[in-house]
Amino acid sequence: MTTWNLQGMQKHLLICNGSTCMGAGAEEITLAIRDEIAKKQLDESIHTSRTRCNGRCRDKCVVISYPEGKWYSVPKEQVGRDIVNDEVDDAHIIYSMTDNGLSEVSPAYTKGISKSKKRKKRGKQEGMKKAVLFVGHGSKLEAGNEEVRQFVERTSYLVDPAIMVETCFLEFASPNIEEGIELCVEKGAEEIHVIPIILLHAGHSKMHIPAEIEHAKEHFPDVTFTYGQTIGIHEEVFEILKTRLSEVGFDPSARHEDTAILLIARGGSDPEANGEFYKISRLLWEKLDVRWVESAFMGVTTPSVEEGIDRCVRLGAKKIIMLPYFLFTGILMERMHKMRESYQVRYPLVDIQIADYFGYHPKLQHVLVERAEQAMNGTSTGMQDLENFRKYAEEHGYEHHHHH
Repeated sequence: MTTWNLQGMQKHLLICNGSTCMGAGAEEITLAIRDEIAKKQLDESIHTSRTRCNGRCRDKCVVISYPEGKWYSVPKEQVGRDIVNDEVDDAHIIYSMTDNGLSEVSPAYTKGISKSKKRKKRGKQEGMKKAVLFVGHGSKLEAGNEEVRQFVERTSYLVDPAIMVETCFLEFASPNIEEGIELCVEKGAEEIHVIPIILLHAGHSKMHIPAEIEHAKEHFPDVTFTYGQTIGIHEEVFEILKTRLSEVGFDPSARHEDTAILLIARGGSDPEANGEFYKISRLLWEKLDVRWVESAFMGVTTPSVEEGIDRCVRLGAKKIIMLPYFLFTGILMERMHKMRESYQVRYPLVDIQIADYFGYHPKLQHVLVERAEQAMNGTSTGMQDLENFRKYAEEHGYEHHHHH
């Protein structure tokens, strides 16, 4: 790692290289700034650093100059070069530092926001432009993220063509929720309906997504936000699970005297979500003519998958079907296949199979469209989640985080 001797430096430029800014040309702006510094032979007096997100995604690309403490919105390379030469138009200043150390929005920037608000108010009279923003969890494996994008694209054909449809992620992938909202606003959305593509109602849907929505409301006070509920318990969920069982030779309409189905979730610390998962297991048992439907978790809570397999064997199952309750492929599925192999060696007299994961089945499209319609017509339980989060934040506080 290079260690710079910064003695004699007079200015430090922090150039945002967060995903939103990078998508808007931050790489080119970074290179232009450094090129201008080199051309003017200012390497000994101006130092530059790339940073992660600075929390002003709407002003991309963001450059911060110290010690004067000015925040700039840099939409093109020339503005970056102007910063080096101290020739920036005031219209590009977001914040400037006052004598007492507080930041304030520059007059030119405030004026720009006011004009934007007036345009939005006129737009409301003509009819709100709507957007549905689907939120996937995000995976460390890009294949899982691509599944989400393709699934949302297919689902978009079931949505009113007048409504824009966008995709974002909680973590591990881009755009994140903040960036997804920003994209909708940039495309003219005045009403954004945030719909989680999440199976069970737990921390992400109760806290993290509502926190992002509340944060966005502060940045876009003239945009109306609604929030959809999770997939949860829905008749189509059981139809999808039956399909996955059929794919491994299980007939959902036949009697299975010595077969156990082990429904497996990721696992979490939310007791209500874990209880909801157990309810899904029970309802699946009610809809099948099978001796046992047991529940297990990959982590965080119990029973573990190993404990679930052991229980099925002790109950007398001659065949066990591991049924993953996951939305996307990923590391957990790779682990589960290895686990199945080890269990088969441990219990050679029991036929242990693994079904495909729940996944982005076509029937799930109808569930998500229904969740979006509920958010738009005001019948979604997600709005209560927003209210619950606001009360929690008032009582306990909540620090907003960018999920990258």
